[in-house]
Amino acid sequence: MKKISHLPIKIALLSALTLTSCGEDFLDKNPKLSVTEADIYASESLIDATLAGVYSRFKSSSFAGGNIAIINDNRGDDYVNTGNNTYAHSDTYNMTVGQNSIMNPGFFQAGYLAINAANTLKENLEKRDNLPISEAKRQQYIASCLFIRDISWYYLSQVYSQPYAYDPNSKAIPVHTEAVIGPGANDTRLWTISEIYDQIIADLSSNVIAALPAGGVSGFDPTIPTQPAAHMLLQRIYMAKQQWQKAIDEGEQVTGFTLSGSVREMFDAPYHTAENIYSLPFTNTERGGGNPASYISSAVGYIDTLNVRTGIVTIPAYHLATDSRTSFIKVDPATGRETWYEKYDEYNTPLEWIHIFRYAETLLNLSESYYNLGNYAKAAQLLHQVRSRSIPTGDIIDVTALTGDELRDAIYNERRAEFIGEGIRGLDISRRAENYIHPAATRTNGKWNTVVVATPSDRTTYCWALPSYEVLVNKSAN
Repeated sequence: MKKISHLPIKIALLSALTLTSCGEDFLDKNPKLSVTEADIYASESLIDATLAGVYSRFKSSSFAGGNIAIINDNRGDDYVNTGNNTYAHSDTYNMTVGQNSIMNPGFFQAGYLAINAANTLKENLEKRDNLPISEAKRQQYIASCLFIRDISWYYLSQVYSQPYAYDPNSKAIPVHTEAVIGPGANDTRLWTISEIYDQIIADLSSNVIAALPAGGVSGFDPTIPTQPAAHMLLQRIYMAKQQWQKAIDEGEQVTGFTLSGSVREMFDAPYHTAENIYSLPFTNTERGGGNPASYISSAVGYIDTLNVRTGIVTIPAYHLATDSRTSFIKVDPATGRETWYEKYDEYNTPLEWIHIFRYAETLLNLSESYYNLGNYAKAAQLLHQVRSRSIPTGDIIDVTALTGDELRDAIYNERRAEFIGEGIRGLDISRRAENYIHPAATRTNGKWNTVVVATPSDRTTYCWALPSYEVLVNKSAN
């Protein structure tokens, strides 16, 4: 990556100064037109603004603020990308993303800008004395920076690496554990996905997590890194490593949360419920054009449509009239067909929070982990908690009575039904080292066929290629 500097910090500070310099006596003042590092770390409000800048980098519409969900849903099998526009991820859907594909460089750069902003603030907080903040706040902000860089590494590695379950030594992405503030730091080798996971585990030690705000307490803020969010990230990592007991240990530390009355509550104002562990809030000025609502909505001409040929909604047990989640399915008035899935329905002024971690995932992660340890009763009980929330009556399967392969399939399918539109499906396929399968345009005996579009063994289709500019400046990226 080339010429990454303190730009994220300066942008955040410029915004902060603009907002705080418009009082009634603004014309009578001599506003400061530049901000030095000394100014930043001599002011508690500017340190706070700098951390806000780190968060803003992470929730860029090119990265966690939309693109992550769009990418992983396009790679999955519950949506169909009906277009041929690479700006709308047609190559993502077709698993043909190359070095110079339109959406590739922006996604890569946005992730590394978030990482570098986090590393820059972290290092300054670690090395500077006499900061105008308490020691507890300093440690919280350092831990927050570690969380942002770690979750950014996690999301990048899911796209650019073969799965850990297929090859733990698969080369993934260049990893910068230190801030890049000038030339000379471009050459950074590609870390393996195993090394990345191990670094995330090392970063999020018990002491680091303890410095973050606790969960399940009055005034809990789901829009910043917290202890439950860190445990959720580690739970995902341990599931990818198939270390099921450790995944359970992390999940069982996520306490103080409950399922909302309906999934819909998470996607309607005020967007925050007791199920919300970590989410990205937005305003009209922060959102941009890459949010999920731009692609998944009920308007003619939008790109990502529901897979009504071979997707999860074609399985009767996951398309019940009594399932409240079916209210997200919209019918095309022109054809009378079910076409859109509308969790994100504010496509004119999209303000829905994008949910990174919610308690339903905690429960289903625990369910899958207990299943893999052979505790079918516990796995089924956790699965039932999530399923019965959306299907309180009229269910056609009793998940509490399932065992073996039937229980496994029910857990997998419930994840698909619960998180459709949130990008989890593509992550699950990769985590389990499964093939990416899309619906075909042909039928056999009245049923739609499917086609394998990528297998874990074929890196050129399963993984995105590193952008050409990264390969050009980073001679070690091979």
